[in-house]
Amino acid sequence: MSLPNYMFIGAAKSATTTFFDILKKHEDIFVPKFKEPHYFNIDENYFKGLDWYKKTYFTDINNESVIVDFTPTYLYFNLCAERIFDSLGPNVKFVIILRNPVDRAYSHYNHSKRDGHEVLSFEDAIKLENKRIEKFRDKNDFLSELRCSYISQGLYFEMISAYLKHFDLNNFFIINFESEVVQNLDQTLLKLSKFLKLDLSNLDYEIHSNKSGKPKYKFLQNIITNNNLFRKILKILVPQKQRQIIRNKIKNFNKEDFVYLQLSEGKRRQLFEKYFRKDIMKLENLIGKKMNWN
Repeated sequence: MSLPNYMFIGAAKSATTTFFDILKKHEDIFVPKFKEPHYFNIDENYFKGLDWYKKTYFTDINNESVIVDFTPTYLYFNLCAERIFDSLGPNVKFVIILRNPVDRAYSHYNHSKRDGHEVLSFEDAIKLENKRIEKFRDKNDFLSELRCSYISQGLYFEMISAYLKHFDLNNFFIINFESEVVQNLDQTLLKLSKFLKLDLSNLDYEIHSNKSGKPKYKFLQNIITNNNLFRKILKILVPQKQRQIIRNKIKNFNKEDFVYLQLSEGKRRQLFEKYFRKDIMKLENLIGKKMNWN
């Protein structure tokens, strides 16, 4: 085995980084040196071919039985299901962490705002979301679409349905963020042990990664997020894998703690009813699991 047999595909802003940091320490689990290869959901990467994917991210495998691609936005991009099936076959297993979509959307918004990608208020960004997505799709600017798709990335029924056209429901381990990560992480990891067919009991569970933060220095943030001469030169001189490692190191160095204002209960209920209630009801019927987000 030299390509992934497990995928952590979502949802974004739902503790996938914490799971990455926990599982990468297991001697029988292989993950690339950084999270999110974005092979199956960015055309520029996908059309480089499966050999490029293998050589770029999975050349250091040493007989590990579990090989994982952690890219949480694979869940959002519907073509990923078909691409993964065609590239890796029908036996790939998937882990999906689903967070209350209102909280996920607001966390996503604050992440984009923190990184300098968002200038609108949360309310205005939601109102303009569909127009922005359409504009970015016309430009084939997938990363910009990811940054502003606050509501769309929480419509879980639609996204999981796309995967179930190609894979059996038994291929999926679906985790409720609130009840199974925040409240019962140790028990959830025991269940995940069975899914991965590995003993995870010796791992350090007390890891909480990717906490909310803001840039210490705006000029460093601009260097790694905006199109500029430095990034263009780096793209020419440095392979993609190393560029991503450099970017992540700068980003982690440049982050300091940040606590954002919470949404009011009234606003949360309003968003839930308007955008998510019907989708969640269909999701629960689809996967046979109550999420208890109401």
